[in-house]
Amino acid sequence: MKFSIITAAKNNKHGLKNAIECVRNQSYKHVEHIIIDGGSTDGSIDSLINYKLKINNLEFVSEPDNGIYDAINKGIKMASGDVIGLLHSDDLYADEMVLERVAEAFAQSAESSASYVEAVYSDLVYVRKKFKDVSDKSEYASHKKQSVSAGIKEQAASCSLLSTTYSILRYWKTQKEDFTAESQRRRAIRNGWMPPHPTLFLRKEVFEKYGLYRTDMKIASDYEMILRLFFKYKITAYYLPYTTYLMTLGGESNKSAGNILTKSKEDLKGLKLHEMRFPLLTLFYKNIRKIPQFFLI
Repeated sequence: MKFSIITAAKNNKHGLKNAIECVRNQSYKHVEHIIIDGGSTDGSIDSLINYKLKINNLEFVSEPDNGIYDAINKGIKMASGDVIGLLHSDDLYADEMVLERVAEAFAQSAESSASYVEAVYSDLVYVRKKFKDVSDKSEYASHKKQSVSAGIKEQAASCSLLSTTYSILRYWKTQKEDFTAESQRRRAIRNGWMPPHPTLFLRKEVFEKYGLYRTDMKIASDYEMILRLFFKYKITAYYLPYTTYLMTLGGESNKSAGNILTKSKEDLKGLKLHEMRFPLLTLFYKNIRKIPQFFLI
C-alpha cells in the first residue's frame, strides 16, 4: 500500500520544513509527499528545491491557486498512491508510527470485515503554536498529561520533537460509540458527530467515485466532504483509537469572528445540500460537542 501525503502551503517556510521532516521520519516508507505551494515569496521554493535534491519521494508545484481546497484537489490529481492523507503545513503527525498504524488498520479491517474499508480516521489534539525545528532531536514534546490517549506516552520521538513548552490545548477523542451499524454513524452525524478531517485517510478511488473538494466553500469544504462521504454515500470506515495528529490553533476557521461566521454559514450550506432533516439543530450539536474537548486534557 502506497500513501500520498498532501501538504498545501503558502509563505510558511518554517512550518513546511517541519511537515517535510515529519513525513520523512515516518517508519512506513512506501509514501510520496506532494507539496502544493501557492506561489510563496518567503524562500519556501528554495527550501523545496533543496529538499527535492535529498528526498526522492518529494514532489512539489508552486503556482497561484483558488484557496486551500483547490490546492488539495491539485495534490489529489497528482497522487499516485493507493491512500491519500493530508498534513497541513502548520501541523504534525503525533509520532513516527502514524502511517504504519494506518496501513495496518486498512489491512486488518480488510481481513476482519466483510466490508471493503474505504477510510481510516483517528484522534486529534490541538496544540499551542510554539514550534522548534523538528530536526532538533534534543527537544522533546511535553504534555499536560501523559494519558491523553492510547499511544500518546510513546509519542515523544521523531515528529513530536517540538519543545519543552509544548502543550495540548484540546483533545478530540473521536469515537466513544461503537458504530456496529452504518445507521448508528448516520444518527451520530445528525447529532453533530464527525471525525477530525485531518486524521482522515481515504483510498484514492473514493475521490474518483464521489468527487473532489468543493472550491466554492473557502473554509468548510472539509465538513461538506465528511457529510458527502459518511452521510450521503455511506462509505465504510475504520476507527483507529490513537492520537495521530497534532493540529495548531489559529487556522482559517477560527482566525477571526468573520471567519467563524463564514464557516457556520458554509457548514449550514453543506447540511442543507445533503438534506439533513434539521440542519440548524445539527449545527448546534456540532458546536456543543467541542466543549468536552477542553476538559479531556
